[in-house]
Amino acid sequence: GLRRIDADTPFKDLITSPPARGEERRIAPHPSLKPQQLMRQLVRASLPFGEGIVLDPFMGSGSTISAAVAVGVRSIGLEMNLEYYELATQAIPRLAALLVKV
Repeated sequence: GLRRIDADTPFKDLITSPPARGEERRIAPHPSLKPQQLMRQLVRASLPFGEGIVLDPFMGSGSTISAAVAVGVRSIGLEMNLEYYELATQAIPRLAALLVKV
């Protein structure tokens, strides 16, 4: 299927997003934390509607995996740095639970 917000609505050509909010930064204090508003849109836009798996080979704060969890997409995250891995495993469920306008 085509990449769509829902069955009838395609994505726009431009995705805008403010920086990560303070609450997100408190949950996952990582130098390259990405905003959930942006990441959730990108996860939806990058996969066929309702299908696929997100692979994040540089998981860092867990922003991408959190977004995948939040929108109901399967995901795999890899992180070489043990400190960041531990941060991400704690942050992922909390970031995914945030209410974010997408």
